[in-house]
Amino acid sequence: MNTCKCSKAEFGRERSETLSAQPEGTGLVTIEHEPIIGETPQATLQSWLTPNPLFYIRNHYSIPESVSQWELALDGNVDNALSLTLTDFRSFPIQTLPITLECAGNNRSDLEPQVPGNPFQNGAISTAIWAGVPLRHLLERAGISKGSVEVLFEGFDIGEPAPGEGTQPYLRSLPIDVATHPDTLLAYEMNGEPLSREHGYPIRLIVPGWYGMASVKWLRRISVLQEPFEGFFQTDRYIVEGDDGEPVPVAQMHVKSLISWPESNAQLSMQSHMINGMAWSGFAHIAKVEISDDGGETWHEADLVGPRYRYSWQQWHFAWSPKSAGHYTLVARATDEDGNTQPLETRWNSLGYIINGVRPVRVEVN
Repeated sequence: MNTCKCSKAEFGRERSETLSAQPEGTGLVTIEHEPIIGETPQATLQSWLTPNPLFYIRNHYSIPESVSQWELALDGNVDNALSLTLTDFRSFPIQTLPITLECAGNNRSDLEPQVPGNPFQNGAISTAIWAGVPLRHLLERAGISKGSVEVLFEGFDIGEPAPGEGTQPYLRSLPIDVATHPDTLLAYEMNGEPLSREHGYPIRLIVPGWYGMASVKWLRRISVLQEPFEGFFQTDRYIVEGDDGEPVPVAQMHVKSLISWPESNAQLSMQSHMINGMAWSGFAHIAKVEISDDGGETWHEADLVGPRYRYSWQQWHFAWSPKSAGHYTLVARATDEDGNTQPLETRWNSLGYIINGVRPVRVEVN
């Protein structure tokens, strides 16, 4: 999408809108009350763009109180440390990008045996059009000094991440090449509106193609590092076990698809039906989606439809005519343009991340 020089966001004012203390007030499916965690309803997953009140919420701590006189610090291994107000952001061109965010634990409830963590179904994924300043513009102004390896992001949200860990802010880092990528944003608009508090007002990080844990909300500090960051949410969480048993960081979203209609246990008539869904990958565009009505024994290619952008999910549909009445198991699998194909089964891991195996939808045809 094009870069423009104007925005509807009003930088100098505090947001008057606040989120209800319960996710139900937003129409989200409640996962947890404190901190607020809610997933997008199944019916909304049929829409390419997710309405702001129905965009999933995954917080690690309580939403920070409204921040007055906000400033963003940019320091660390830089030539010139910066302190930026909201007004300062007006000096940078605005960039808009449609981007899908997925929680790394989306579909965790599908794992067997079950693991601790938020028991998400399909709905810890949403798509919005984000607008803000490419992070590299700020880093260029500060000047990244030699020897830098990562950029660390600190949010205003603070709490105890696990018993005995002590109180600490939410902290995540990115490799230098990801932080300086032209599409990594410091966003202050979401679907044409200023960010609301629950989604990171006044400024949040948006890392296209990566799982949502990377897109730090309520930014207060950015620091350029000469050593890799090893904080709790970098090394104790958001890791999976590799083939050798060593931890592998969760990063880009793995190729995946979902069937948004019909829902499981639907009663269908003996006629043609349009199966609908979404597919996405953090590595490349979706190349194809295949559908099976016999649990993966045979496959048929679906039609890719709707908008096609690098960092957003791809809509698809498939005209299906059941051969006879009875039980059917529908599954969809996606392949991206890098050749990554969605697996039939998720690789189980103890923290419940990257659950991208095909998800059966069982229907009855009468």
